[in-house]
Amino acid sequence: MPLFNDLERVKLRFIQTCEELVAQGRLDESEFQEILQLLDAMDGYDDQQLRKELSRISKGLSDLLE
Repeated sequence: MPLFNDLERVKLRFIQTCEELVAQGRLDESEFQEILQLLDAMDGYDDQQLRKELSRISKGLSDLLE
């Protein structure tokens, strides 16, 4: 279970970061909601697909994470 717990902590931190971006106006609410849906379904994506979809939703803003 340690790996699961680590993943959940990363997801939570990522969500917090997205909330900050919404507050700053750098991400809109609909994009944030799509990101939440993507995180819920992330087991169905490989790494490349997940990054591509995240980049599409955030209009490239997520590319800054690399």
